[in-house]
Amino acid sequence: MGLFLILAIGFYLYKKDEAQKSAANSQKESNNNTDEIKKVIDYRYASGQISTEEYDKLKAIL
Repeated sequence: MGLFLILAIGFYLYKKDEAQKSAANSQKESNNNTDEIKKVIDYRYASGQISTEEYDKLKAIL
């Protein structure tokens, strides 16, 4: 019975660690996507494809 308890706790900690790694990777990908979106918005503003009002609204959203 004690061995089963130790195995269950070990499995729980293993899965918890995997969940934390997955969440960290997800957060990094989200930051990369936000940075890429900001670059696109800056490029479109610099090339005159969007107005100043649109640029300000998009920056406020991000």
